[in-house]
Amino acid sequence: MQGNEFAAPAAEAPQAAPPVLPPPLPAMPPPHEPRRLPLEFTGRAGEFFGIWIVNVVLSVLTLGIYSAWAKVRTERYFYGNTRLDGSSFEYLASPIAILKGRLVAYAVAIVLGLSAHFQLLVVYIPLVIAILLMLPWMLQRTLRFRARYSAWRGLRFRFVNGVDEAYLNFLFRPMLQIPTLYMLLPWVRRHQQEYVVTGHRFGGLRFGFGGDLGAYYLPFAIVLGLGFIGYFVMVGAMFGGAVLVGSQGADGEPSGWALAVMLGPMLLVYFALLALPVFLRTRYTNLMWGNTRLGPHRFACTLRARDVIWIYVSNGVAIVCSLGLLVPWAMVRIARYRAAHFQMLALGDLDAFVAEAERAEGATSAELVDALDLDVDIGL
Repeated sequence: MQGNEFAAPAAEAPQAAPPVLPPPLPAMPPPHEPRRLPLEFTGRAGEFFGIWIVNVVLSVLTLGIYSAWAKVRTERYFYGNTRLDGSSFEYLASPIAILKGRLVAYAVAIVLGLSAHFQLLVVYIPLVIAILLMLPWMLQRTLRFRARYSAWRGLRFRFVNGVDEAYLNFLFRPMLQIPTLYMLLPWVRRHQQEYVVTGHRFGGLRFGFGGDLGAYYLPFAIVLGLGFIGYFVMVGAMFGGAVLVGSQGADGEPSGWALAVMLGPMLLVYFALLALPVFLRTRYTNLMWGNTRLGPHRFACTLRARDVIWIYVSNGVAIVCSLGLLVPWAMVRIARYRAAHFQMLALGDLDAFVAEAERAEGATSAELVDALDLDVDIGL
């Protein structure tokens, strides 16, 4: 072997030390986004049918006395199967309190019906006027009763707005719609929703409301425009049908084509007249919840008018065709749909609420409103 074969390699030039990097910056926390907590309804039509049919049978056998217990059982079923963030709602009203209120309410309803039937105007007219004048007070008491006996995670709701505000929003402001041909309806509805929302409290916090008036006029303008279009379509159909009726068939009767031209559009218009109020109520319900807050928490309601109209129509057809036996299915169906389109946008812990001391509320006003079908449409 040669001598230089195993010679040591030449010494390499020393390399510069790598630069010292600064310590990494702390990770930026992600923006604080609200948790989306969907409302869940877990009730089933078959399960509720058993409760419903027992309620109907016992109410009939007891001449309506059991109806108070039937109402409590129904409310507790729907409350108990409605869940938010894993916790169910509770309905805490007593059947005895509801029965007392219901007896008074039905006594008033019977006197009103009998006086109308026998044309006892000296009784009927003053009673109707008295009920209309008491309506805002009854609605305020109804809201207090319903809030007082509704609870979530052991905490009850409250309603604190006064009777004077109820008269302002449910009597005096609605009266202004008549001279303005109901052009003030969105303004009235917004103030009614504000009264209802801001009057509620939960866990020491008061609900807030921030609805923009312009958003209330948009669906109203749509309904107004569609109403005018429907009116002109109906007038045109009646005119065209009247012209075609002049050309009668060989048997002297109006031709089928003439009847179709006249009746077809009229039926569509009548259906539209039933659907437009549902559309307006649905849009106003979305606006109410979209503008509602509870402390840092917000809400979102995404009901679609076409879905609600279809559910109402199909539910009605199913109930009629089943001779009423599908009422439980219809109730569960609409409750499930409403829950599926409602969310709470929660910022922070929902366990940070504190209980408030409350007193009992009477059920007479609530039952009178239900018995006389006086509940005002406020988009709820």
